[in-house]
Amino acid sequence: AVDHEVGIAGPPTPDLVIYSTNSGHNLIEWFDYYGSRFDIPVFGLHPPAVLGDIDRVDIDAATQQMLRMAGRLEGVTGTSLDMDRLGEVVRNSARAATLWEEILELACSVPSPLTVFDLLIHFAPMVLMRGTPEAVEYYRILKEEVEERVAVKQAAVPGERFRFYWEGPPIWSALRSLSELFLERKVAVVASSFFTNFSLAGLDPTNPIESMATAYMMVFPNRSASYKRNTLVTEFESYGVDAVVYHEGRTSPQYSNVRQGLEVQMSRRTGLPSLVIEADSHDMRLVSISRLEKQLGEFIESQAISQSETS
Repeated sequence: AVDHEVGIAGPPTPDLVIYSTNSGHNLIEWFDYYGSRFDIPVFGLHPPAVLGDIDRVDIDAATQQMLRMAGRLEGVTGTSLDMDRLGEVVRNSARAATLWEEILELACSVPSPLTVFDLLIHFAPMVLMRGTPEAVEYYRILKEEVEERVAVKQAAVPGERFRFYWEGPPIWSALRSLSELFLERKVAVVASSFFTNFSLAGLDPTNPIESMATAYMMVFPNRSASYKRNTLVTEFESYGVDAVVYHEGRTSPQYSNVRQGLEVQMSRRTGLPSLVIEADSHDMRLVSISRLEKQLGEFIESQAISQSETS
């Protein structure tokens, strides 16, 4: 199928694979599988996890791992790390990350100029082109376009009726059907903690390795339960959300946080209506589009009824 669509049989075979457990320890098994399949080396970063405050000892531990990783890569590739080049890449990454964070904040506007379904397309350069001037230019242009939408109050969802927050990983195989469902019901899904993972605050081209280690350690999935709760309270208020959808991804429960009681705790703390859906971000066998549409449709209708009763 891939060969028919884009002219290649699939992704090229890697020379090695690298993971970081900052997004969950299930990545260890995932990458071990690819190491076995392709018969290639597997390297892993295991930064300090479940962090509230990040202390000097945490930063030092993560930095030492990055330095050891650099040494191992030099041994495999036969190429020395060019610190000047790394600083240039980190500088571009920091610029793109700052623009990305500013774009996310524009979704606080009412009506929202973009939704998470737009962002799931536009975050691609942060993953595939990170560290390049092209990524910086992409987000500069995107920010200008979104600012123009805000200025004229152009809504991503015409007639925006509700504003939802999506907590948990995206359901990649259901993006079109979910975006159409929310659009038809005039629901703008305005934000998700998923996107903050690409903000990478604090990258410093003059201290690239330590700042990279710190930034990767600070991502939302790697933080403590209390940090996550406090962050979500702030996010819910900033984006003015009316309800929250929690996605429990069956193959990535650590990333979803639902099994640790996050949805119940946040409901008690904020009073916001919420819905837990079970699906998956990767395995289509674990996703029922019809079930999702039924659950979400009924949940949105219940919000409409509650709104009419209180108006």
